[in-house]
Amino acid sequence: MNIQTPTQAAPKLSSESPRDSRPGEQEGARDLETDLSQIGSLKKILEEWDETQKRTVKTLQDAWEDVYREGFRRLIRHLQKAPEAVPALRRAVEDPYLYAVLRSLGLIKASLQERIEAALDAVRPGLEGHGGNVELVEVRLPDTVVLRLVGSCHGCPSSSLTLSEGVEKAIREACPEIAHIETVNRNSSLADASSKPQYISPFAIGSRSNWISLFPLSEIPIRQVVAREFGQDSLIFWRSDEGTVHCYRNACGHLGMPLDDGSVDADGILTCPAHGFRFLLDSGDCLTVPEVQLDVRAVRILSGNVQVRKEG
Repeated sequence: MNIQTPTQAAPKLSSESPRDSRPGEQEGARDLETDLSQIGSLKKILEEWDETQKRTVKTLQDAWEDVYREGFRRLIRHLQKAPEAVPALRRAVEDPYLYAVLRSLGLIKASLQERIEAALDAVRPGLEGHGGNVELVEVRLPDTVVLRLVGSCHGCPSSSLTLSEGVEKAIREACPEIAHIETVNRNSSLADASSKPQYISPFAIGSRSNWISLFPLSEIPIRQVVAREFGQDSLIFWRSDEGTVHCYRNACGHLGMPLDDGSVDADGILTCPAHGFRFLLDSGDCLTVPEVQLDVRAVRILSGNVQVRKEG
């Protein structure tokens, strides 16, 4: 397989692959799950090869991934220079094939839903050991998750502790942007009928609060950035039109320069005063270089006060 350089004749761009262009085959007929399954089958074949062969294939794979990664990175940078192209770029990433490729290359971070599911998977063994489980019912953008406790966790006197010290803690650690976690009920049980309900939360031991109140919410005007010190860190806070508060380390993802003196435009985009890198304050994503993101910190509003979770 050869790659044409800019000095060679430029090929015509096409959205069709050789397989897509076969007679009678409709556009988009390919199935991602099937393709990934085929890749998995090939990987199983490689497991039978000797170490020298494996290293050769791995070296070739890494080399191609480096080429793809740099190619996509340059394409994204070019598109981001045209403001009218950014919405189309965001919609394109929703395509399952594009999302899978860009995720595998490390050019975009895991979606909110993926991170929530991973957090729930991390706590499920503890819940299942007590005859319970948790289900993700809904993700309400931008900052709300709806869960359902089932099995022995449903209706258990310690369910609130299970939620706050187990499930909720796992979700907030994986998804700092989540501000609200709600639960719904259902009359069902995943526990064995002969098992007795557990009244001690599996997360009760060692439970403690790490949330520190810093200042009243009223000190953050809508659509403005406010800087505050938190221990050894300097943090910035952003309050959206909907009143949602976001918190980041006061350091540009580029060279770590302070951001609190940067300008914020009508779209909630903060421009670093040092080198002009642009960040979307509703998510922390960098619009200049996708892989350079703000360092998100967990924040919540309780009784009218802004609280930040102390790490460690």
